[in-house]
Amino acid sequence: MQKLNSLINKLSQDYPELIFSAADRYQFTPPNKILFNPDEPEPLLLLHEVGHYLTNHYDYSSDIELLRIESAAWQEAKNICSRYKISWDEDFAEDRLDSYRNWLHACSLCSDCQINGYQDKTGLYHCPLCAKNWPSKFTPE
Repeated sequence: MQKLNSLINKLSQDYPELIFSAADRYQFTPPNKILFNPDEPEPLLLLHEVGHYLTNHYDYSSDIELLRIESAAWQEAKNICSRYKISWDEDFAEDRLDSYRNWLHACSLCSDCQINGYQDKTGLYHCPLCAKNWPSKFTPE
């Protein structure tokens, strides 16, 4: 936890507009709040949330866009690791991204045909084979 507290202090100096708050999970809450879990003192998770802030991820309009912004936030975390003397762990980041990839696959899978559908601008999925429609109903882990 000491390493995480030290990182939070450094980040607070570099980004005084950010508010860091202990919570039960890591999350960026726009416009400038970073939640962190003191029971899981993983610096990469904190840098990932700062990555959302630095890349202006305030919202998303589709499930695939959520995957895109998650990927961009991990890339930003990678970019700032050396600045804070944090070792980058590609496998760790990819494992986290895999949870979103798996979630997206599950969201887009037609329960009748078992093929992937596409999401329209309203958030509704459509099966190109059987024409079934369904809302996005899963949440990433």
